[in-house]
Amino acid sequence: MTKFKIPQLPLTNKKFLIVAGVFLFLIFLFLAKSLFVAAIVNGTPISRLAVVRQLEKQGGTEALNTFIERTLIFGEAKKQGVSVSKEVIDSQLTSIEELLKGQGLTLDEALEARGQTRSELTEQIRIQKTVEAILFQKINVSEEEIAAYFEENRELLDEGATLEDVKEDIRDQLSQQKLNAEYQNWIGELKAKAKIFYFVNFP
Repeated sequence: MTKFKIPQLPLTNKKFLIVAGVFLFLIFLFLAKSLFVAAIVNGTPISRLAVVRQLEKQGGTEALNTFIERTLIFGEAKKQGVSVSKEVIDSQLTSIEELLKGQGLTLDEALEARGQTRSELTEQIRIQKTVEAILFQKINVSEEEIAAYFEENRELLDEGATLEDVKEDIRDQLSQQKLNAEYQNWIGELKAKAKIFYFVNFP
């Protein structure tokens, strides 16, 4: 019975494939160098992994907690059928732009100073508005609370300001304070009920 023989590549072809393989590998390393090296200082490389580990030490727990809360918020919003429209987000962005314009800044300038992108700001607004849509129905500021705040903080207000002049501003401020307190309780309850498995422990 004749045995089937695998055809052998000529030696020159083997050398060519090896050289080509090495060349392609070097090209890959060059193009992907930022995946492994963050910087080179006087010929000494600083690995990207070292930078990531340092960042995790500095804020890993906080960053992870932010992702956990974000997941819980949108999960609960989906369960309750709550969504935030693009119009609401765009309206908030316009309000921010108008506020910054009054200070002689553009939104892009302000974002650059904070090291933030428009997409990140948009996501923050979406989270904020989602929380408000879920929790604001539980927030109530009474006329008595507004009057009490006015009396306690009269010296901080503009001279001659009346309760009617600042009532809505006070209502907004007290509503935000109550919303923050309600959020802490609410997100704490969601975390307590959720099944969260941690696979990393940050120092």
